[in-house]
Amino acid sequence: MRQLAGRRPKTVRFQSSGLGSRRPALTSVPVAGRRTTMFTRHMKKARLLRSVTPLAATLAALLCSASLVLAASVLSVTNAANDPFAACTVGDGTGRNYVLSEVEPFAAINPTNAASIITVQQQDRWDNGGAHGLTAGVSQNGGASWTVRALPFSACATNSPADLRYERASDPWVSFGPGTPSDPNGTTAYTVSLSFNQSPGKNGNTVGAAVSYDGGLTWQHAQSLRGDAATEVPLPVPDSNFQYFHDKESVTADPTRPGHAYVVWDVLIGPNMRVEADLHAAAFTDYTLFSRTEDFGQTWTPARIINRSINKSNGQNNQTIGNVIVVDPLTGTLYNFFDQIYNTGSNAGGNPGGKHGFNVAVQSSIDRGNNWSSPTLISALLTVGVADPNNVDPRTNKPPAPVRTGDILPMPAVDARTGDLYVVWQDARFSGHDEIVISTFDKATGTWTEPKRVSTPTGQPAFTAAVAVSSSGQIGVSYYQLLATSLGSMPTNYVIKTFSRATLLADSSNSIDTSVGATLVNRFNMLDAPFASGYFTGDYEALATSGASFVPVFVQGTCGNMLSCRALTSVIPPADRTPTGNNSTDVFIGLGF
Repeated sequence: MRQLAGRRPKTVRFQSSGLGSRRPALTSVPVAGRRTTMFTRHMKKARLLRSVTPLAATLAALLCSASLVLAASVLSVTNAANDPFAACTVGDGTGRNYVLSEVEPFAAINPTNAASIITVQQQDRWDNGGAHGLTAGVSQNGGASWTVRALPFSACATNSPADLRYERASDPWVSFGPGTPSDPNGTTAYTVSLSFNQSPGKNGNTVGAAVSYDGGLTWQHAQSLRGDAATEVPLPVPDSNFQYFHDKESVTADPTRPGHAYVVWDVLIGPNMRVEADLHAAAFTDYTLFSRTEDFGQTWTPARIINRSINKSNGQNNQTIGNVIVVDPLTGTLYNFFDQIYNTGSNAGGNPGGKHGFNVAVQSSIDRGNNWSSPTLISALLTVGVADPNNVDPRTNKPPAPVRTGDILPMPAVDARTGDLYVVWQDARFSGHDEIVISTFDKATGTWTEPKRVSTPTGQPAFTAAVAVSSSGQIGVSYYQLLATSLGSMPTNYVIKTFSRATLLADSSNSIDTSVGATLVNRFNMLDAPFASGYFTGDYEALATSGASFVPVFVQGTCGNMLSCRALTSVIPPADRTPTGNNSTDVFIGLGF
């Protein structure tokens, strides 16, 4: 994303970062008596490596964590030597660039060859949105070693085509699908990007796509997606047009239809094309857009609207974010999960059921995305965000220290054996601070289950969850969770819980949170991360599967609990956001979980 984050909405207006950035800001509104905060959107970065994480050195400390079990192995995907954009100067002077820092990974494992793994990530994160570019980590031996490739989505990548040579890129995503143009037994990897300009007076932005037929070593058919004239939404958006900004795209390959993959995202639309007016607009429109390839990514259909987020009382001020499609392999049905944000409107007739705020929602298509159902609201999404009262915001030198998380982004999964659907998200309903919850569609009742807490209630927030289902039907949920903090120390665990569907559906409200132990993947100091509206490892992380095993892919600080690799010059008063140039964060992969 560009610069957007979130808590509780009431009205939305465009807000400037001072560097040409416009994303909506939501003023707070009380919901069910809970304390609310403010909403402002985000963006990202990427890179690669391969040494074993030094778990042995901290084994004793890790074992002290209650209800945590150490298991498997954790390897680094990226390192300081594998940054293809380290010398790039595009965008200099438009923000603070944390070179050698990777954030926000996603990952896919080849369904026909588990040794073939691709991660995608932001490389060299900016403090005010996006990164120098996106990279792909490629392993052909099951994660034992890695090669880094620049993805063709920004000017820093020399392999980018002319229509994708933007100053920055963000929101990486990747998905494997069956077949290639020349080999029905091969596989195609599809990847996408949000590419944009950030220099003053520029608002050029688009959604880019590319494909690989060799497991990620080379990328072809890189192109900007194109708009549908009937929608009157420009794609790509020219620099001079400050009315439209595309955001938060994802791509999903169809396991049932070779050559098919689907891209879905939202576009925010201001009232006019005057910069000064849009920056302070109280009125806006937002559409969910969809594009499909039927020829292995060689061409894509013109983007068209599948959700107008209509508020019947005024026709505006609602939006979606975090659209992600999963495909039921048994039926070929597409399910698009997202956060449906209702900002304004009367309780009597504005939004469905008078809903306000963030809502986990889903819509479906049984004909490859040609037609879509109306959104079904699964649950309110009651995040309050994450902030540490024992550390300072480096912008103000005052507590609390904000942590930018996946707070408004639900993450879905489908069981390939049964078609059962799952979705996880951050929610404060059980404790007043953010924790991880899960819901599933219950075919017996035809309804979504009430949210059940997944994360262990330790008194500390849990955030940025991912979910997957293994070949044996086990459900896996990975997430970050803070430990006790102090000035200069924000120790953070990355953990995974696995459990059965029966455990999820059990009558006990505590069948997962206190009855299922968390397995520790790794630990680090969050204060080593770059700062982008908060200490930032990504708006999402990835959880893949390899047979019955889970494969978490995530970002953490490279120096464990220490601050020697921090991205910021100082994280304690007087704080200083000047980049150190350290290899502050890397992408890691867990094997055998």
